[in-house]
Amino acid sequence: MKATYMEKYPKIFEPLVIKRGKREITFNNRVMMAPVGIVATGGGADNGRINTFGIDYWTGIIRGGFSSVCLPMEIPHEGSHEGVFDMNPKECNYMTFHLMQRSIHAYNGKTFCELIHGGRCMTRKDLPLLGASDSEYQGRHVKGMDAKDMQDVIDMCTDFAHLARRSGFDGIMIHMAHGWLFHDFLSPLTNHRTDEFGGSVENRCRFPIMVLKAVRDVIGDDLLIELRLTGNDEMPGGILPEDAAQQVLLLQDYVDMIHITCGTRIDVTSRPRMTPTSFFPTEHNAYASEIVKNTPGVKIPIGTVGAIGNPERAEKLLEEGKADYVLIARAAIADNEWVNKVKAGREEDIRPCLRCNMCLDHGRRKSKIKGKELVMADEVSFDRRCAVNPLSMQGISKKKIPEPERRKKVVVVGGGVAGMNAALSAANRGHEVLLFEKTDKLGGQALLSDSMWFKKEMKDYHEWLERQVRKNPNIFVKLNTCVTPEMVADIDPDSTIVAVGARQIVPPIKGVEKAKMAFDVFGHEDEIGKKVVIIGGGDVGCELSIHLSGMGHECSVVEMTHFQAGNAELSIRMSILQYMEKENVTTYLDTTATEITDKGVYIHNEGGDSFLEADTVIVCVGTEPLSEERDSFKHVSFDVINIGDCKNASNMQHAIETGFDAGLIL
Repeated sequence: MKATYMEKYPKIFEPLVIKRGKREITFNNRVMMAPVGIVATGGGADNGRINTFGIDYWTGIIRGGFSSVCLPMEIPHEGSHEGVFDMNPKECNYMTFHLMQRSIHAYNGKTFCELIHGGRCMTRKDLPLLGASDSEYQGRHVKGMDAKDMQDVIDMCTDFAHLARRSGFDGIMIHMAHGWLFHDFLSPLTNHRTDEFGGSVENRCRFPIMVLKAVRDVIGDDLLIELRLTGNDEMPGGILPEDAAQQVLLLQDYVDMIHITCGTRIDVTSRPRMTPTSFFPTEHNAYASEIVKNTPGVKIPIGTVGAIGNPERAEKLLEEGKADYVLIARAAIADNEWVNKVKAGREEDIRPCLRCNMCLDHGRRKSKIKGKELVMADEVSFDRRCAVNPLSMQGISKKKIPEPERRKKVVVVGGGVAGMNAALSAANRGHEVLLFEKTDKLGGQALLSDSMWFKKEMKDYHEWLERQVRKNPNIFVKLNTCVTPEMVADIDPDSTIVAVGARQIVPPIKGVEKAKMAFDVFGHEDEIGKKVVIIGGGDVGCELSIHLSGMGHECSVVEMTHFQAGNAELSIRMSILQYMEKENVTTYLDTTATEITDKGVYIHNEGGDSFLEADTVIVCVGTEPLSEERDSFKHVSFDVINIGDCKNASNMQHAIETGFDAGLIL
C-alpha cells in the first residue's frame, strides 16, 4: 500500500532523530502526547502507582500512532498533589513499569516520565511551600529556598533519575514552567533574589542548571532529557519569548529537546492559557516556540504544545518552522487514534476535542475563586473522564463489556447529541437502529450554539457525530417525524432508547411572559434590543451575555447565587469571567428578579429594591426533563432506556456518556 500520508503530511511523519553520545534515538513521527497530570488517575494508578489498567491505557495511545507518551510524576515522593504518579524510592514498582515498557516498545514508542516539584503550588498541607523568594500564595507562606533546600531538591531529583533509569524509561521530562518550583526561579515574577540565583537571566537559570547537571550525572547518555519551558508568562513583568530564548541558550547543553508552553498558575487570569479553553485560539503557543526555535544559537529540537488538534495546521506549524515537533494532550484523550486516522487519510473521522477540560479538572470541583485568587481543593474525586470519548481514561473499562448475543432492532427517539451517540454505539455493535428526529436537523440543543464564536469545537463535534451516524450502514434516520408510543409499538423493537430532551424552566416571576426564553434567542439575535438583562447567571446565561455583548448589545446578568457560571469547569469559568469583564457585562450577584415589565426588570438584593432598564429581558434559569413525553414510552418494548436531558437535565458530557452507554449494553 502506497504511503500517501507522506505526500500530504511529510513533516508530521518525518522521523525525529536525536543523538545522545554514541546513541541515536528515533521517534516514529513528530507527534507526541504531552504530559497531562490528571491523566494519571484516569490512566491507571493505585495510590500513585501504575497498574495493569494504566499499561493498557498508555499502550493504547502508542498503538494509536503517537510516537511517545509522558507519565506525570511529582517529587517529593508521595507527590505534592493527589492525582499524579508517585516515584517513591522505597516502593517503586519496577516490574509494572517494565511491563509497560515492553508493551509500548513493541510499537517502537518512547516513554518519558515527567519530573515535577510543585513548589509554591503544592496542595498538601503537610509540606511547606517552597519558592525562589519569600512570598505569600493563596494564603500560605512560600519559603525562599536556602542552600539546604536546594540540595534537598537536587537529591530528590537524582533519586528520581535513578528510579527512572531502573524503570526502563527512555527519557525524563523536567517541568520548568507553569509556576512550578523551577519556573519560580526562572520567572522575574517570583524570583526577587539578590544573590547569585536572582537578577540576570544567567543567575535565574543557575539553580535549574544545577538540577540538570545532577540528573545528567546520574543517567549519563542512557536517557534523554526534555524540558517543558515557559515561553511567555502572559503577565506584565513576566517571561517573554525573547527571555525564554535566552534561557534555552543557557539550558540546551544539558538537555536533548525543549517544548514551549505559556501561562502560569501564579495568577488566575493567566491559568486558562496553560490548557487553553475554547475562548483562546488554537495552536496559541506556536508564536513563542517560533521565536525560540529561530533564535541564533538554538541547536536542539524545539516543540510546541497547546490546543493542537487539527492535522493540517499541525503540519503547517512544522512546515513553517515554528516547531520541530508537536505535543498533543487533550486531543489525544478525545481520540487515541488521532495519528493513525491522519495516516490512513481519515481526518474527518477524528473525534474533535471540545477543550472543555473535563479531563483535567473534573475532580477538583471544590476549588473556588476568591477575588482573583484560585484556591485549589486539596483533594480530588478521582473521577476521570473525557466529555466526548466515553472509552477514554477510566472509560477504557467499558471495552470489557461482552459482545451482544444477537442482532437487535433498536428505536431511538430523538436525534440530539444523546440520541445520535446511542444510535452510533448500538449500530457499531451490529444492531439495526431506527433514529427518529421530530425536526429537520440532527443535533438538538447543540445546534443553538453554532453562531457563538467560542463554541466552534462544539459545532465541530456535533457535525462529526452526524457524519458518523450518516455513514453507518446500520442506522436509518427519519427526520421530521414526531414519534408516538403507538408508532414504536407497531415497529415492535427489542429496545427503545428515549432521548426527547428537556424544556426551558419558566420561573414564577411576575410578568415573565414579557421576556424571551434563552434558547429562542439563538438564531434570532436581530430581534434583541440594545439594552439586555439576562435573568440567570449560570453557564448558559453568562455565555449568552458574552455572545450578545460581542454583537454590540449592552448586557447585565442577574444571578441569585454568589457565583457566576458556578457549575462550569474551573478554567472554563475563569475564561467566562474574563470575557464578561472584557465585554463590560454588568453582574448582579445574590440578586433576585421580582418583576418583568415592558421597560425592564425589578430586582432585590441586600441593597434593597431597584429597577434595571432593558429593551429585552431574557430568562435563562435552566432546563428540566420532558418527563411526561419521556414516560409515555416506558412500556413500548422489552428494554426502554432514558438518556440525556430527559433522564437528567445536565451537560454535553452527560448526554454523550448516557447515550453511548445505552447502546453499549444492548
